[in-house]
Amino acid sequence: MKKIFYRIFPEKEGIIPFLYIANLVFPLFFLFQESQEKLLIGLILMAVLVVAYRQAYWSSQHILAFVLVQLSIILVFGFMYDPLYIYMIFIPVYQIVRLPIQWMYVVCGLFTFFSLILIYQVVLSGEYYTILNLGPPLFGGSILPFMIKGSIKYKEMSENLRRTAEELEKKNREMTRLEESKKQMLADISHDLKTPITTIQGYSRALYEGVVSDEDQTEKYLKYIYDKSIRVTSLIDELFMFSKLDSPDVPIQKELKDICEFYRGVIVEHFDLFEEKKMELDIDIPDEKIMVRFDPKLLNRAISNLLQNTNKYNPESTEIYLRLFQTETSIFIEVGDNGVGIRDDIAQTLFEPFVRGDKSRMNDGGSGLGLAITKKIIELHDGTIQVDTSPNRGKTNFIIELPIE
Repeated sequence: MKKIFYRIFPEKEGIIPFLYIANLVFPLFFLFQESQEKLLIGLILMAVLVVAYRQAYWSSQHILAFVLVQLSIILVFGFMYDPLYIYMIFIPVYQIVRLPIQWMYVVCGLFTFFSLILIYQVVLSGEYYTILNLGPPLFGGSILPFMIKGSIKYKEMSENLRRTAEELEKKNREMTRLEESKKQMLADISHDLKTPITTIQGYSRALYEGVVSDEDQTEKYLKYIYDKSIRVTSLIDELFMFSKLDSPDVPIQKELKDICEFYRGVIVEHFDLFEEKKMELDIDIPDEKIMVRFDPKLLNRAISNLLQNTNKYNPESTEIYLRLFQTETSIFIEVGDNGVGIRDDIAQTLFEPFVRGDKSRMNDGGSGLGLAITKKIIELHDGTIQVDTSPNRGKTNFIIELPIE
């Protein structure tokens, strides 16, 4: 039954078209009181009106023509049968509302003009009671459509203002959250920079003032200084890279390369890191060449960030899943593991700047920019990156999708 109704009028219209067409009940009742000749002509006219009414909903681009057909038939009934038949104007009134405002003026103006002529004829005939009854349809065809349209416009404006206010509030909350996160992370970075610099100053001063005379101790101090300088350089490098990628005119130099061989090369670069923690690598990369245009330096940086995070935040003997596969339109690069996993609440903001995978790690050597840098690099390649915290295998899976140009 529902399907039959939706064949009569579009499903999105609901029951409104049926409610308006119900205004034909009383005109039909009075039409059957007419002579047989008038009844036949009236039924034909009403059938045309119903068809035009229905088509106005299905053919919105021709709605003006169908509304004019209905208007003409209503006026014909008013002049040829009885003036009270213009009550049928309430049938197409909702369709009149859907017309552009300039055509609403034309349609309502025409109806008002002919209705006034009809009223004038009634005045001449002295049927004053009929004149009073013609007030509602005159109002319905001349003023009511504008009132309905105004009400709809007001509702739309109110809804738009509400949505705009909600979006602004959401953006303000997001900006506030990011600003707080940024301030906190900048404070952490300042602390992370200050700590190694203080260490460097302390050890170098000890060496300079000759406090340390033992050769082994001197070598140990020099090793501390070197390691801390590498740490400082790494932090500054990440800040510089993030700032560079944040620029709208960041240069990207794509080359046509075999992405399978490229991914293998990036994995080899980090093989020692995984071997140190006795991590088991499960690599699934096609043997055949897959030629893709990408910036090798930037993409190396993006994938390296994922591999380094996987190594850093997981315990020894963790299984690492490294996969690459192709569809008709995209290349997918996956970095997964069965390690400690990532909480869902952190996963939602993991790719935002100044966010760390574990907020409790204040001395983990991370700046909170690594994954944000990775995301920006992938987006520069018109790709996407997401994290699956409940994959089919393991506990975490980072998925990079790159389009095939």
